[in-house]
Amino acid sequence: MATESESSSRSQDGPEPSSGSGTPGAVPPPPWAREQGGRRAGRADRPTLSREAIVDAALRIVDEEGFDAVSMRRVAQEFGTGAASLYAYVANKDELLDLLADHVMGEARLSGIEPEADVDDWIEQVKAAMREYYRIISSHRDLAKVFLGRIPFGPNGLRTVEDMLRLLRAHGLPDYIAAYMGDLFSQYLVGTAIEASMWRERYPEATDESVVAAMAEVSDYLAALPKERFPNTVELARLMTGPPEPDSPLADRFELGLDILMRGITTFLPARQRDENA
Repeated sequence: MATESESSSRSQDGPEPSSGSGTPGAVPPPPWAREQGGRRAGRADRPTLSREAIVDAALRIVDEEGFDAVSMRRVAQEFGTGAASLYAYVANKDELLDLLADHVMGEARLSGIEPEADVDDWIEQVKAAMREYYRIISSHRDLAKVFLGRIPFGPNGLRTVEDMLRLLRAHGLPDYIAAYMGDLFSQYLVGTAIEASMWRERYPEATDESVVAAMAEVSDYLAALPKERFPNTVELARLMTGPPEPDSPLADRFELGLDILMRGITTFLPARQRDENA
């Protein structure tokens, strides 16, 4: 039993420290201590590692810093860990980029090329799919670079390829044309998106007005060239670089490119189908 003097001493000094969590005077665990399950104490807010989380982190880095900033080490920093921790989920950077490309393809909201869709208006359905993929790729800074030299045959990529082949073959296109069109579509999408992203990176402060003024300057230069040496360049200078009229086909160059591609494809149709699509 405690004596009166001992009780008085405890009252003056306060309660003894306790190691229990949440108790006044508790001693916090050191940062290197691990909680049950292997997670470091005091780091409960750290994002959980998974393939999906790693891909999401890589996409955030692209959006905020650009495609060239993506590396295993940089992605690991998003989780407060080292690159070695990622290899349990992703084999290497190359696999990460494959996953990233397929993830972005899965962002597309397509309503025209699903297997159950009507294939009668197939040209417009193909163009609608191209517009949607261009919108998605362009919305992520310079992510289009991820598709260079890469075979996009992840789950989302395979779904897109299968649905596109179904549309193209259903209307009599030769198999060799249907098989090649995926490459051609991809080259057009990726090339156009990369060029647009490079201009944005090069001139981040550019406005619509400043772009029009700059292109008008180029147009004036071309139009002033010696006509006897460059007759076609001089005559088409305004169309090549000048601001187009609102109702001109050049007002939307991406859409004009789609028209050129699709008209070219239809020349490979049997005569009857060409007449129907004329």
